[in-house]
Amino acid sequence: MATVSFIAWFGKRNIVETSRLFLIWSVIPFGLFLGQPPQAEAAPPIQTSGDISAEHQMSVEQSKRLDRQLAEVESQIQFLKTQQGIQTQNEPFVEQAPRQVALQMESDLIKESEVQRLEETVVKDTYLDPFSDDINIEIIKDPWEPMNEQVFAFNLNVDRYVLKPVAIGYAWVVPDPVEQAIGRAIYNVRFVPRTVNDLLQWKWEHAGIEVGRFLINSTVGVAGLFDVAGDYLDLQAVPEEDFGQTLAKHGVQAGPYLVLPLLPPTTVRDGIGTVGDIFLDPLNYFLPFISQASLRATEIVNERSQNLELYEGVELATLDMYGAVREAYVQKRSKAIRK
Repeated sequence: MATVSFIAWFGKRNIVETSRLFLIWSVIPFGLFLGQPPQAEAAPPIQTSGDISAEHQMSVEQSKRLDRQLAEVESQIQFLKTQQGIQTQNEPFVEQAPRQVALQMESDLIKESEVQRLEETVVKDTYLDPFSDDINIEIIKDPWEPMNEQVFAFNLNVDRYVLKPVAIGYAWVVPDPVEQAIGRAIYNVRFVPRTVNDLLQWKWEHAGIEVGRFLINSTVGVAGLFDVAGDYLDLQAVPEEDFGQTLAKHGVQAGPYLVLPLLPPTTVRDGIGTVGDIFLDPLNYFLPFISQASLRATEIVNERSQNLELYEGVELATLDMYGAVREAYVQKRSKAIRK
């Protein structure tokens, strides 16, 4: 009913009024829409003082941790500088490191080459015991090694097939106390070369001991069969001196290593010294050649019979007999010369 009445009323109006009303009714809703206030964006949550304090504490801890790590890195860099001797006052460490590494590598290569050259020289020209604590061992070269090895093989066969069987028979017949007494007597009778070499080396005390021992053992000790001077008078034997040691004391070089038939190993200097000792021994001027040869043969066989087990052990335990005998001779002679 209300709708019909509205239409009837609306139809009675003229067009101008109708247009005016339509405009009013159109503007009102649009104005209402524009009149609404714009919705504000959501504001971020307001931080409380407790949150700000917690974040500040975390930042302080992170800063301290970074400072500690930086201090550790700087300490390590300084340690490397100290270890490698790097001076970085004007240049940063990072720029110097490659150069220092290159120099270190070059130094290591030089050291390795020097060590290798030294090892080759020692192995080739000298025969020192690598485990010896003695650094004063005399250097003896062996340029005649091929010839020496052949002569050494000959002497070794003579010892194995002639001297050793004789020494075994001698040891079976002669008791050990008698062997020792014979060795003492032979040592006693050869006191003259030892005493003369003591005097030539200015070892006056040793020369006096040699003379005293000879007089006591030759009389009370029954021609040196008993060591009365050493056992009862505390006049012990001094290191034995020969002419080869005398030459060494006066600066004569050893010369090449030398092995001669039927003789112990020697050097050129010590070989000349052996000839000198022969001339220094007065027995060689009074005893006939047969007696001298017999005395020397007895001395060799007696000494060999007292060392049967020692020689046997060396032969069984040593692969290179030539090298072992040479090294033993070098060390023994070096020690004898220094005393």
